[in-house]
Amino acid sequence: MAEQLFASFILDREQGLEIAIAADSVTEATAITEKIQPLPASVHFLEGIMHLRDEVIPILNMKKRMGISDSSEYDKEAKIAVVTLAGQLFGLLFDDIQEVLRVDESLLMPIQPALQSEDYVISDLITLKNSHRTLEVLDLERLFVGEELLADHGARESTTQKGEIRTYSRYVIFSSGNAEYGVPVENSRELTFLSDIDDTFKTGHLEGALQLRGRTIPVMNAGTLLHETPQETDLPETSRILVMATDLINFGMIIDEIKEILIVCNEKILLTPKGKEDSVAGIYEPQEGRNIMLLDVVNLVSSQMKLLQSMARMRSEDEEQLEASTAESRHLITENCYLIFSIDKNFAIELKDVQEIIEHNDLLSLPGATGFDSKIINLRGQIIPVVNLRVFYNYPDKQSTDSNSRLIICRSGEQLVALQVDSIITIYKQEEFHDTPSLNPQLQERQDTLDRLIEFIGEQGLVEHVLVVNTANLINNHLQSTQTNEITTNNIKKSDPLLETEERR
Repeated sequence: MAEQLFASFILDREQGLEIAIAADSVTEATAITEKIQPLPASVHFLEGIMHLRDEVIPILNMKKRMGISDSSEYDKEAKIAVVTLAGQLFGLLFDDIQEVLRVDESLLMPIQPALQSEDYVISDLITLKNSHRTLEVLDLERLFVGEELLADHGARESTTQKGEIRTYSRYVIFSSGNAEYGVPVENSRELTFLSDIDDTFKTGHLEGALQLRGRTIPVMNAGTLLHETPQETDLPETSRILVMATDLINFGMIIDEIKEILIVCNEKILLTPKGKEDSVAGIYEPQEGRNIMLLDVVNLVSSQMKLLQSMARMRSEDEEQLEASTAESRHLITENCYLIFSIDKNFAIELKDVQEIIEHNDLLSLPGATGFDSKIINLRGQIIPVVNLRVFYNYPDKQSTDSNSRLIICRSGEQLVALQVDSIITIYKQEEFHDTPSLNPQLQERQDTLDRLIEFIGEQGLVEHVLVVNTANLINNHLQSTQTNEITTNNIKKSDPLLETEERR
């Protein structure tokens, strides 16, 4: 039997009425971002209009439309399902968001039209026997009595191209000078400190070399490489070395700082003309006014390939044997690589569990909730829980808008969680880890999430024991309801209903 994907919403919490909408019709699900402005002399179920970013959309009160209530009152925590109908965006007002679910067609039961009035809007029922739930399927085409309201717009092309498959890639975003650049995650190996450079062989474009696990890594300055002009000024201590790799060479590049790990829609990359600037694969604009140059790593160093390869060959037989014994893949998302972050003290998380790193903003508070997981975030139409790690590990909470604060989006199986941290320190490779000894009383109740530690060598050469957060145990053992955290708008993607399929591939 074929399956269909539905998004479900709570129409009336007291009566337990649950409405299902075909997921490919839902552009996004969102909270009420501002006051809904009434529109005089409108149909009775039009609650008003609301600004949604750069658009103004009509908001339909679904309780009024379905004859459940005549009141214009709605809870401030009510949610809006944004749907596309006849080329227009409409917001449907519900009590809450429920989940996204796959339904076998055998579970769909049509309702006979003879049992409904002429202005019916429910076409089918979905009965989930295991959970004793019945969902009413909303027929969007019957939202309006007659077609007059949509007549002027019927010929407009839908803003959501159903069936359009989009693909996504992950980039490490860094800054150099006053610009931002991105390199594919698969070309990125690790991040290390500027003090690790041996400048014995500094010449021309080369700043020196690193010795990493028996391999000589030539290091270039990003400013020199990207702007083709020598950098005469002293490098600030905050600079880092991003180690990258191609099939032909491993090399390091001195950058200002790592900004984030970003998921990029390939179809939204603005391609640059082929020619002299083949090192730039395209431009990506995640938000207005912010342009990131996405680099083709192979073309970036093609003019310096002979120099880099000759430097990389300068190693002893012992080093070559050591390299042969450790020749496994070492990209960012792999074993033995960690993201070091701070929440009063340094902690780590395995980088293979990190999906992306984003700025700390637009957190939504759950009504009546307190504690470490009292907030959520809308991540491209997917609602995921936010865990304040300061509160989780019993450190004093900081009520600040520090620009260094970040959210680390982590995955354990199908579960996502956002870890709220003070700042990102670095990406660090460490082959060995140790079992965690007895913890102090402050951390004792969370010991299942801190079951290992690594030795972290900081910028000043000081060795620090850093506890590693076990993401799977944090999600499975400590979130109030993992199932509830999944359901909200998982896989409802803004304008991209097939993103869920692409990500699962």
